[in-house]
Amino acid sequence: MDETQWDIQEVKHLKKKQLVHSNLVMLLLFVLFGYFAENGKPSLLIGGFCVLLWIIVAITLYVLKTGRPIGTKTNRIVQEFDRNRLGEKRWKQRKMTEAVIISVISVLITVLVFVKNLNSVRLDFLSGAFPFIGAWIGYNIGEIIRMNKL
Repeated sequence: MDETQWDIQEVKHLKKKQLVHSNLVMLLLFVLFGYFAENGKPSLLIGGFCVLLWIIVAITLYVLKTGRPIGTKTNRIVQEFDRNRLGEKRWKQRKMTEAVIISVISVLITVLVFVKNLNSVRLDFLSGAFPFIGAWIGYNIGEIIRMNKL
């Protein structure tokens, strides 16, 4: 579909809907982080995070290989719009960069899980919450800016 055929207001609405969904997932992750940090289960928390990252790597590689977006109907439409807007070459470069970065992080965390005795690690919820909240706020600001530029 050509960029001129896209209803920008509808795409903005779908991006807002996607942002709400992302915030609900982030809230769930934040609550889970808080629960596991306070109840002394760092191995379960880091192991779960590691599995989640590998799932994201697999999905990213699948989308890169097939070109077919995965997710909810809203997510698929927004991904198709972004791909159309960026162009095939830039879209593939961004997806490849995303796959490499997430893969490197996943490998590092996997090595950490197998090398480090995670049961001896003590997680402090307060010190771990600030970077998470900062990333969450940064993500929201970035998405809102991108929505406003449409």
